Amino acid sequence: MTGTQANYVFTSECYYFIHLKEYLLLAVAIFVSFVFVVWLANLLLRANQRLSSISRREKRQLLLHHPNTAALLSTCATTNGSLPHKDEKGNDQPASMMEQLVPEIMQHTLSYLDYRSLCNMSMTCSVLRRVANDDSVWKAVFHKDFTAEQDAVVPPNEWKAHYSVTKAVADVNMSFYKKFKAKSLRGMGSIWLQADYVKCIHPGGELLSGYDMVMENWKVVFNWIQHFDFSLDEVRVRVRGDVAWVTVKEFVNASVPLLSTNCFELHNGEWLMVHRHSSPQMEAGGVDFGQIG
Repeated sequence: MTGTQANYVFTSECYYFIHLKEYLLLAVAIFVSFVFVVWLANLLLRANQRLSSISRREKRQLLLHHPNTAALLSTCATTNGSLPHKDEKGNDQPASMMEQLVPEIMQHTLSYLDYRSLCNMSMTCSVLRRVANDDSVWKAVFHKDFTAEQDAVVPPNEWKAHYSVTKAVADVNMSFYKKFKAKSLRGMGSIWLQADYVKCIHPGGELLSGYDMVMENWKVVFNWIQHFDFSLDEVRVRVRGDVAWVTVKEFVNASVPLLSTNCFELHNGEWLMVHRHSSPQMEAGGVDFGQIG
C-alpha cells in the first residue's frame, strides 16, 4: 500500500469515527428528550388525577379562599363538571362547577361582592343569574351595606327589591346635601314635595310649614355669604312602604355636630322630602349655636 493510499484510509476512518460520534450524540439527545417528555406527561397525568379525586370539601375551601373570587366564579360558570343536566331543548349538558356547589357556599362567596357586581353577574348566563338573584344573597349584601339597626327588618317582598328601594332613598338623601352645598334653589325645590304639610326645622329655628314657606326660607339661607361643607356620619336609612326616614350626624364646616332626621314619601315613583328636623348635639359645658343654617 502506497503512502497516498494509507493516508486516504486513515482519513476515511477519521471521518467515520467523527460521524459516528455525532450520531451517538444525536441518539443520546433524542433519548433524553423522550425521557423528559414521558416524565412530563406522567407528571401532568398525576396532577389531573389529583384534581379529579379532590374532595368537594377541598374544592369549596379553594373557592372560598381564592384571591380573586369574582373572576373565579365567572370561570366556574363555564367549566364543565361531571353532573349532567338538561338544557332548554332537553339535551344532556354537563353541569358547571358552580352548580355542583351547595347553596350555602355560593351564598357565602357572593356575599363578598357589592350590588353592582351582583347585577353584572346576573347578566352573564342563566346559572349565575339564578345564583346572583338568590334572596339570601341579597339579604347578606343588604346587612353589609346597611348594617346598623336593620336586624329586625322584614321586607314586604324580596331582599333585592328592598335593597333597591333603600339604596334609592340613600341616594336621594345624599342628593339633598349636594343641593344644599351648591346653594341650588332650583335643585332644592325638586327635592321637596310640593304640599302644604311638609315641615322643616333648622337648628335653633322655628317650625316652617308648607312648601312655599320652606322654599322661601331656603332662599334666605342660600343668600348668606357662608359656604356649606358637609361631612356625614352614622347615616341610617329605614323604609316602610311609601315612607322612609334617614337619621344622620352632620358636620357643617367642621362645626358642632348636628343630629338630623330627613323624611321622604314616595310619589309617582320618586322619593321626595316631606320633613327635616336638625338640632345641635348637646354636650357637657353647653353648646354655642352660632349661625343657623
